[in-house]
Amino acid sequence: MNKKNLMRQRLGFGAADMASNFVWPMITTYLAVFYTDVAGIDAIAVGMIMLASKFIDACTDVLMGIIVDQTRTKWGKCRPYFLFGAIPLALFAVLTFIIPDFGNDTNAVIYAFVTFNLVSTGYTIVNTPLSAILPSLTDDKHERNILVTFRMVMAAIGSFCVTTFATPLINEFGGNSNPYSYAITIGIFSLVAVILFFFAFANTKESVKSVQSEKVTVRQGLKAVNGQYILFVFIMFVFMLGFAIKQAGVVYYYTYVVENVGIIPIQAAVTSVAMIIGQSCMPMFTKKFGKTNSMHLMCVISFVGNVLFIFSNNNTAMLIAGTAVVWYGLGFLMGMRFSVLADVVDYCEMKSGIHAAGMLSSLDSFVAKLTFGLNVTLFTFLMKLGGYVPNQKQTDLAKNYINIGFIGIPVVCLILTVVLLRFFKVEKLMNEYNQEHNENSEKVIAEKKAV
Repeated sequence: MNKKNLMRQRLGFGAADMASNFVWPMITTYLAVFYTDVAGIDAIAVGMIMLASKFIDACTDVLMGIIVDQTRTKWGKCRPYFLFGAIPLALFAVLTFIIPDFGNDTNAVIYAFVTFNLVSTGYTIVNTPLSAILPSLTDDKHERNILVTFRMVMAAIGSFCVTTFATPLINEFGGNSNPYSYAITIGIFSLVAVILFFFAFANTKESVKSVQSEKVTVRQGLKAVNGQYILFVFIMFVFMLGFAIKQAGVVYYYTYVVENVGIIPIQAAVTSVAMIIGQSCMPMFTKKFGKTNSMHLMCVISFVGNVLFIFSNNNTAMLIAGTAVVWYGLGFLMGMRFSVLADVVDYCEMKSGIHAAGMLSSLDSFVAKLTFGLNVTLFTFLMKLGGYVPNQKQTDLAKNYINIGFIGIPVVCLILTVVLLRFFKVEKLMNEYNQEHNENSEKVIAEKKAV
């Protein structure tokens, strides 16, 4: 592939996740606030909506992985879903932020449950192929890191646009007093997402044919799973749960604990810039320290950032510094997640001889959405324990529980991630395999020359 096409593919791959991040951060950051403070749904009911929907996600994610593995088109097996999944995702996203006045809470909860599951399914349709496509774009390890860097940097830019401009746009359209202000805002972001998905479809190419060799059954896909894959999924669950809970608490933390909503756009900008810088450093750190060691280091950096929050005493400078440090490390780790996933898929395929990238990647997509369901469930449960009352000044007890969700749980998850990473050996095993493979290839070449 020439340099021009290589750059187009990097931009195309990045555009797909940028598109997702023009939609999903609105769901993870603002939907709980919309439900509790605008639609008037009880916090516990909101948590149950998010949690119950994960049972449906468990089915749709695995099903989508199977569909991807069974797909055969002239465009490949992943790219078509960027084209055909974009508009449904955008439509469902808007419907999620429109709750009609049913006159009773039960119907509102049912409507919220249905629309939330629709947008989650729409996200699955585009995101499972996005997670599965990397091994089929290139088999070059360094190029994969570059592709993931483009993906995560562009995703962070999309997230930056949402977290920076969502609150001003919502307020411009009437804020919490206008029940449609959130829907109009996500409608604007969703339109941008559709355009970006179309761009991603046009500028990526699935060229590694080995990943597309034959259709894979569910039974065969399950045979490709091994202990290291299961450990990877568990590590990602723990890490992303901490990541997601912190993200779910942003608006509540700055509104009710810091009591300064003016910081929200500033911290959003700092968060996105820090994530972009962290993700841009991926090739440099992984080349020097390796992937696993780099992940250890970033967990420590994010831990230090959370400590700054603990001792900030709501000082703006300390809060911004803590935000930068936390999200530098978390941004790096989010990017590394996709690079390591491709390696884990390769390892599973190498061990089993079964090419099931779609099914193997679908579980990662499910874990991502599971954490972004549990995050709201846990956070709203903590707020309920603390006696949270929407749109009111909170008691010290309520503030303490918000702090536990925003700082305490993410810290615990980082510590557990470091412990679990000590047992993760895919990088070492793949390096040994590649070295052995290269030595055997050189031996065969030498023998042919001798003959």
